[in-house]
Amino acid sequence: MSISDISVKKPVTLLMLLSIVVIFGFISLSRLSVDLFPDLEIPIIAVITQYSGAGPKEVEKTITKLIESTVSGVNNIDHISSTSREGTSTVLINFKWGANIESLTGDIREKLDIIKDALPDDAGVPMLFKFSPSMMPIMMLGLKAAGDADMEALYNLADEKIKTKFEQVSGIANVSVIGGLKKQIHVDVSKNRLQAYGLDINRITQLLYGENQNQAGGNVYEGVFKYVVRTVGEFKNLEDIGNIIVTTTRNNIPVKLKDLAEIKYGYDEESGIIRINQEDGLLIQLFKETGLNTVQTAKGAKKQLQELRETLPPGLDFEILFDSSDDINRAINGVVDAALQGTFFAVLILMLFLWNIRTVLIIGISIPTSIIVTFIAMYALGVNLNMISLSGLALGVGMMVDCSIVVLENIFHYRIKGLGRFSSAAKGANEVALAVSASTITTIVIFVPFLIVEGLVKEIFWDLALTVSISLLASLIVSITLIPMLSSKMMSMEENRLFKPAEEWFKAFFESFEKKYENLLRRALANKKKIVIGTLVPTFVIGGLILAFIGKEGFPQNDQGEFIMNAAFPPGTRIEYTEAMTKNMEKEIKEITGSTLKIMSVQIKGGGMFAAFMGSADYKASIRVKLVPVTQRKIKVNEVIEQVRQRMQKYPAKITVRNQGGMMFGNSGGMFAIEIRGDELDSANKLAEEIKGVLKTIKGIREPEIEKDDQLPEISLAINRDLASKVGINALTIANAVKTGFGGKVSTTMKNDNGSDIDIIVRFRPSDRVSIDDIMSLCLPAPSGQLVPLASIINSEKTFSPTGINRKDSKRIINVNADIYGRAVDKVVKDAKEAIDKNVFIPRGFDLVYGGSYKDMQESFSDLRMAFLLALVLVYAVMASQFESLLAPFVVMFCVPFGAVGALIMTFIAGKTFSIISACGIVILVGIVINNGIILVDYMNQLMKEKIKPDEA
Repeated sequence: MSISDISVKKPVTLLMLLSIVVIFGFISLSRLSVDLFPDLEIPIIAVITQYSGAGPKEVEKTITKLIESTVSGVNNIDHISSTSREGTSTVLINFKWGANIESLTGDIREKLDIIKDALPDDAGVPMLFKFSPSMMPIMMLGLKAAGDADMEALYNLADEKIKTKFEQVSGIANVSVIGGLKKQIHVDVSKNRLQAYGLDINRITQLLYGENQNQAGGNVYEGVFKYVVRTVGEFKNLEDIGNIIVTTTRNNIPVKLKDLAEIKYGYDEESGIIRINQEDGLLIQLFKETGLNTVQTAKGAKKQLQELRETLPPGLDFEILFDSSDDINRAINGVVDAALQGTFFAVLILMLFLWNIRTVLIIGISIPTSIIVTFIAMYALGVNLNMISLSGLALGVGMMVDCSIVVLENIFHYRIKGLGRFSSAAKGANEVALAVSASTITTIVIFVPFLIVEGLVKEIFWDLALTVSISLLASLIVSITLIPMLSSKMMSMEENRLFKPAEEWFKAFFESFEKKYENLLRRALANKKKIVIGTLVPTFVIGGLILAFIGKEGFPQNDQGEFIMNAAFPPGTRIEYTEAMTKNMEKEIKEITGSTLKIMSVQIKGGGMFAAFMGSADYKASIRVKLVPVTQRKIKVNEVIEQVRQRMQKYPAKITVRNQGGMMFGNSGGMFAIEIRGDELDSANKLAEEIKGVLKTIKGIREPEIEKDDQLPEISLAINRDLASKVGINALTIANAVKTGFGGKVSTTMKNDNGSDIDIIVRFRPSDRVSIDDIMSLCLPAPSGQLVPLASIINSEKTFSPTGINRKDSKRIINVNADIYGRAVDKVVKDAKEAIDKNVFIPRGFDLVYGGSYKDMQESFSDLRMAFLLALVLVYAVMASQFESLLAPFVVMFCVPFGAVGALIMTFIAGKTFSIISACGIVILVGIVINNGIILVDYMNQLMKEKIKPDEA
């Protein structure tokens, strides 16, 4: 007895099982997390270390090289790359695909713990970032103040109240505040007074740390009581700090710190500048816990935001700069709409052929049932609801109807022949059960290679392949169980008078079409060789030509209405000038965008992801622009970007403007990079300049730049070791004195009134740290007690250092980067390669490596080719097993070129590029083509078993 027979004979049992499935399905759906993309485990770990005030060379020497050598022994490393910028070291550890990133993160953290004492005292703790969608904030808020705002009060409000409130929201893991004025205590030491007492400024930092201590002192006993002893020495106010005794005079008169320095409240100069819609403000970033529902977390955050809005002082307001839940809801709604449209048209087509409302209703019941079963499997396998998995479910909806229609149509066929409801339901389902099972398995096999290949393709489309496969298996089970059972109960052969005229017209039309098709088919069968050669050859030729001429890219750009403009003024530019120029840029962007502008935010210096990856510097600014939705504007975002590019050319800054609509994964989205590898730095710089000049002539390339073509002005202090040794002063003493006196050093902290810590910064007063003369006139105490002027043991030289030093696998490299705009990536790279080969001489010992979007595209297409070939082999194996023939599968597989080339033709006509997304679409289309072919061939085989001639069958 088959499963279809059981379903027909035991409908109550099946109904109870179905009820349980529905209950579990809705429970599973309620527990599925919702995100924009799958939680990708991209095999990259970033180690980011802040070292405020240090130049690129110092960062490279003291931090980057140390971290590189320390982590190089970790398993599964593909390569290590790094960038040393002013104040920031970024080391990217690229692992092989499939590596266990969670375990490797622990290994790296252990390695870094070993060297933490070897890092400079002023360096921050190395921070580890895993590259996944969860590392990005789910929401960015701007807290803006109208008019002249008290930025200290604004920062305190955000740090003490707003941050705490958001951290209490369920699902929020971390909240960061960027901008505003962070309070500090400045101990501005008089250089002359310090030297008059023969002191070194680092003596002040040591004293402050030593005096600012609360320590437990054990226990003492008095009678029946035990007392805990505690030494209390922590600073409570500025007066406590000023009363520290630094030294004594010859007459034993104490010299206090307030006699040597001005002690006052000040602000952190590294806080950065944030502007929201041309008003001062600060940035609040919300990060969620990994694995939790983004939409629900964002909903809770927005509820908290509304409550906070009501308590804000007058003149303050929030702006939502970025909300990932909006993108998620928009994407999910789009996919759901597509699925509903597909379902509607499937039911409509079925109605046109069957003209039986009850029969169509059976299909209508089967679709949600299959979807509910899919939700159970998704929850069990840990697949969340995202744009990729829902796309798979939408595709599954279209394909899952196929099985049900085939079974239902066959049952309907036997009802027309006069069989009873139960007999026709069982016989109709059993007769095609093998065919629909084989076609479903064949379609699923198409997706198996996506789960086998390594790389970005697997990581992205794992959810799609899994969801499609699950939904197809669910639809297969539904088609051979629920469909026969419902048919035996609901299918009626009574004529529907309401649709009778339309039914008769359509049947007449379709019978006429069938006759014409039959005549055409008989002619084709009479000329098999001519038809095969006459169709296959042109198909392959057309397909080859389109592949040769169609543009190719990794992930297509789309219009999300967002772009980011980065401006880098000449290195050394003061932050006040950067801010003034950026304000002018804001006004011009406002003029260009007009009523289409929704939100504009500016960041100069400061922390967050901007500082970590772009480098935090006084001369760099980032402007993020968000337009109104595309349905509310006539102009495209790329047109706005082009206008902004043109308008910004007059500013003395390097401007890059990037559309955020293509930044889905990795470098994809327009970035083009050439990596120059070679040991000779001067030759590498010269080669980079030549390549940059050539790239400027290539159509489709915008803003070519060399990552290290700017030089940062610096003063180099060279120590005369012989002279320094004679007076007993070493290099570390000199370096620490200059670093503390002119750069400032956090010596300790003091508790604020609200319990938070305030940094105490020691440095020379502003008038003592103006020029190189102030450095050279600094005197250090020698062991003999003699004061030694730095001018007598060091030589100073004004020089330049690179703004960023790039390294790969412990060797320096130079990158030439550009943006691709208006043309397909492969066309641009082809022209660039040809122009460089023709016009640029590559010296011996140098190599050029093309990266960015092109590298991503090449690797992804290579993985897709492998997946496609594996899919064809597996499909052939399944069909050969089903037909028990080595030749019969080729009948079906000859359909593949027509479907694939047809898709390419439509892509070409529509003016679209051939991307990873369209390639995956073609693979899915092949599955549908083969699915239909199998059912046809299987039915023909059944007819031939009934002694019908092959041509007639």
